[in-house]
Amino acid sequence: MKIEGATQIFKKLDIGSLEIGDYLAIGAIFAATDSVCTLQVLNQDETPLLYSLVFGEGVVNDATSVVLFNAIQSFDLTHIDSRIALHFMGNFLYLFFTSTMLGVFAGLLSAYIIKKLYFGRHSTDREVALMMLMAYLSYILAEVSFSSTLGR
Repeated sequence: MKIEGATQIFKKLDIGSLEIGDYLAIGAIFAATDSVCTLQVLNQDETPLLYSLVFGEGVVNDATSVVLFNAIQSFDLTHIDSRIALHFMGNFLYLFFTSTMLGVFAGLLSAYIIKKLYFGRHSTDREVALMMLMAYLSYILAEVSFSSTLGR
């Protein structure tokens, strides 16, 4: 029986033995790279709508890949049965929807604070620092969410 795909490539590269979880994690990482090359070809000034659509699809694709990678890393996939598969799917959906809601919350909070907060309006340095802190807030919220869900 001939082995196809990634297993054949990794055997030829002499990487060593990999388990099913390793192959799934590599697949999740490779899935995030499809729109990066397309964005390099497109010009934002000539086709702004197409550029925005491809960029948005790439962000969602990357976020899904990160959630899938984290979900794969949290399970022991050496003995897969239907219960583990359902638990994996539930964990993935929970992480996906939780991170989406946290992102929406952080975005709305950032927009509200930047619009209403007075001390950042007349200073470019303060406004940029505030935006950086708000971006860091969304990162921290995501990390806390992932860590508490995955039991780290």
